Amino acid sequence: GVKAVVILLQAAVAVCGGAAAFQPFHAAHAEEQDTNKIMLDPAIRDWVLVPILVVMFLQGVIREYMSVLLKDPKKADLKTLESNAQLQRSKRLRANGHHIPLDAYKMRKRYFVEKAFKPPENKENEMPQLPAQDPTAMMGMMKQSMGMMMIPNMLLMGWTSYFFSGFVIVRLPFSLTSRFKPMLQRGIQLQTLDVSYVSSLSWYFMLFMGFRGLFSVVLGQNSAADQQKLMQQQVSGPSGPAVQNFAQQNESEKTELEIHHHEWITPAAEDRFKQATAAQRA
Repeated sequence: GVKAVVILLQAAVAVCGGAAAFQPFHAAHAEEQDTNKIMLDPAIRDWVLVPILVVMFLQGVIREYMSVLLKDPKKADLKTLESNAQLQRSKRLRANGHHIPLDAYKMRKRYFVEKAFKPPENKENEMPQLPAQDPTAMMGMMKQSMGMMMIPNMLLMGWTSYFFSGFVIVRLPFSLTSRFKPMLQRGIQLQTLDVSYVSSLSWYFMLFMGFRGLFSVVLGQNSAADQQKLMQQQVSGPSGPAVQNFAQQNESEKTELEIHHHEWITPAAEDRFKQATAAQRA
């Protein structure tokens, strides 16, 4: 019995030795499969990834409120307000003129046709005046461009490059081609690193362009934190209000007023009241 136990122990040791002999092969095979994977320290997530994410979001919120402080109030043009008021008065006269007598209607109509909507006299050889550009709008655009876009972005990019240079902070859940390597791994000179890993500087640029949807939900569609809108305004320049052609609008309203037929409804109010009463009793 003792010999049998000894023989079983020797067989078990031999089997374990054989399994141990095969173990280095499996370990080498697994290591070969994981050559493109690296272990990211959780401290990088807490002290690099999250701070950049929070700072980028907070600078968008601060930019929204700074734009309100730096925006210059629009000055109203008295001539534009006067022309709009005259057009509105003429339209109200055509719509509600049947409530006033014919003499009162003709007096108001004469004022609009002969005075309010009278075209100005143009002198001979006089060049038409172009709409003047508002210098305050250009200065406001320059202040918004400098204070809302250029200076904060330069400071944030310098802050990211100085404190978090060379960090690999996140891995994308999908594979990419090697053409995306310069875009996703800025500041890291490793040719063997997989393309799906993102450096800290590239993470900053991804947030810079990818926070637009979040800002539109949190701050609204026309928020000042919209980077693409700010860049378009910087290229195209300040867009002022559309220039209205009041001469054409006045001429059109003058024609409508001249052909409008007036009928005073007050004298026939008693007859209409009697007809309505009779219809209800019937």
